[in-house]
Amino acid sequence: MRDQTTGKSQLIAFVLTAYCVIAGCKKPTAPSAAPGTTAKTSGALTTLVSAIPLTVEDEHYIGSDACQSCHADQHQSWHASYHRTMTQPINPATAPQAIIDNEVVVAGKKYRFDKKGDDFLVTRFDSFTRAEEEHRLVMMTGSHHMHVFWIDSGIEKTPDMLPIVFLLDQQKWIPRDSAFLRTPRPTYESENGRWNRVCCQCHSTHPKPNVKTDNSEEEQYSWNTEIVEFGISCEACHGPGKEHVAIHRSSDQVSPELSDRVVDPMKLDVSVQSDMCARCHSVGYVNNSDDYKEKGLDFRPGQSISESNYYQVLRASPEHIGDPHLAKWLNKTNSDISNSFWPDGQMRATGRAYTGMIESSCAKEGEMTCFSCHTMHQNDSSLQEEWKDDQLKPGMRGDAACIDCHQEYVEMGSKHTHHPIESSGSRCVNCHMPHTVYGLLKTVRSHTISSPSVSTAIKTTRPTACNLCHLDQTLEETSQHLAKWYGHDQPELTKIEKETAVSVLHLLSGDAPQRALQVAAMEREMVREASGTQWMVPFLMVGMLDNHDAIRLISERAYRSLKNTPEIRFDPVSPGASQRSYMKNQLDRACDKTILKPNSALLIGENGKIDTEQLTNLLLNRNQRAVNIQE
Repeated sequence: MRDQTTGKSQLIAFVLTAYCVIAGCKKPTAPSAAPGTTAKTSGALTTLVSAIPLTVEDEHYIGSDACQSCHADQHQSWHASYHRTMTQPINPATAPQAIIDNEVVVAGKKYRFDKKGDDFLVTRFDSFTRAEEEHRLVMMTGSHHMHVFWIDSGIEKTPDMLPIVFLLDQQKWIPRDSAFLRTPRPTYESENGRWNRVCCQCHSTHPKPNVKTDNSEEEQYSWNTEIVEFGISCEACHGPGKEHVAIHRSSDQVSPELSDRVVDPMKLDVSVQSDMCARCHSVGYVNNSDDYKEKGLDFRPGQSISESNYYQVLRASPEHIGDPHLAKWLNKTNSDISNSFWPDGQMRATGRAYTGMIESSCAKEGEMTCFSCHTMHQNDSSLQEEWKDDQLKPGMRGDAACIDCHQEYVEMGSKHTHHPIESSGSRCVNCHMPHTVYGLLKTVRSHTISSPSVSTAIKTTRPTACNLCHLDQTLEETSQHLAKWYGHDQPELTKIEKETAVSVLHLLSGDAPQRALQVAAMEREMVREASGTQWMVPFLMVGMLDNHDAIRLISERAYRSLKNTPEIRFDPVSPGASQRSYMKNQLDRACDKTILKPNSALLIGENGKIDTEQLTNLLLNRNQRAVNIQE
């Protein structure tokens, strides 16, 4: 074993410098007012109706309230879902406790929340300019994992985003930028009008963006957005219902001009059954034509999404990589294809499950649709709390979805899985739908059904399901097992791939999305059972010194969920040098004092200590490419 003193000092210097340069030494700037606005006091606030987009009926849409009298059970289960609350106006009935008479300091900036009558106000204090800005909170988006809040910008129907968000699972506030896996930017950028321009497309029902085209400096940033309903309501999945209601409520002969456009998704042909999900759950390109801005999307449930004149589903699998629509979208968004897709076209960003599913053989060659596993209604109220997390059908958390079509594997049992049949290693989804998709400070399952393959892992840089569960395992070990069990060819591996665990290689040398997958894997209980946990401590500390806030947040959350670990006083989003220095000392102590079970794949030497020289060499070769995962 080489002398570790030099290696340890190099390690500390590297992580401290990387953290400081990219994450901690940027000069905070005051959030600027949107163009044409100034800081306001409560006496100057506009009315709630004029501060947010309007909800209106149109020629064919009527709203979910009209469905309740005839479809009470379905209406109740939809009302319990997160789809309904994807965006809500803030009022005494919807406001969460986090914005009621509360004061918080987030990344060194203070925010005070006050309730005055039916209004919910936030005052922002800027320590550099000593300015105070008071705005009314008018909308919130999210409600499943986090709340994003929108404030009265002073421009009609054009809300601005509050630059902090509330994490529901941890009940804590963080900067808005910290919630996303993006290369850190040095200043806050106004999000005025973002909801109208982008968010309304998937967080409301039948939106019509309607940007104003006046050329004055103020008006060019304003919108006249109209929607049928905030959130994802009945007509988003069943189609416009005004004629349906008129037909079924009428006791007289119905006009032949009326057409019932409501559909039952479960009665549709499988070729179009999932397409209603595609609009929000795919990577897609919206043609911002004048017709779209004025009339909204032309797609209706029951149609093929390919029939839309305004929306184009984008794919990046080999047969689609030359699609000119994909090139146009990448150019327009100034994006790299790797921000949404793995090199083989699988999805790497959350919320795009439709795009993932349609790349699966089960969908291409079989009859798998979104509704094979998911249901939009759970009428048994005792099951709704579990159901609404991801709206799975009963039994779909196990093997039911797969064995309906693959009964032969039930009979094979552990001869196929090579794990005890009752263990997590024998669950179909753990091998064929691994957690290789990232978003919103977590990882989720890939919806492209695939099998573990070392060759694919090398070509795509995406970890296999095996290595996302057995974090202490090398690619060489995985290759040997897959060759023995399933007859796979064993591809040529580099020396470091043969000797070092995939988790260590990706966490230390990988790009930001790879690093995020690894620290998130360290949170999952089945991974901890398979890989052990004590060795994770110093690696999670390296994660807490990452230059991306999101990776620090996940690492800190994973660390705190471990048992019998030293207490730490660390704020992952604090820009202060003292936090970096403190975390550096914790890592130093962990590398120097902790005695672990020797394991060369995890860089643990025969003396039970982390080989910091090896660790530093891997860090020095880290892939620091710019990322902007399209969550």
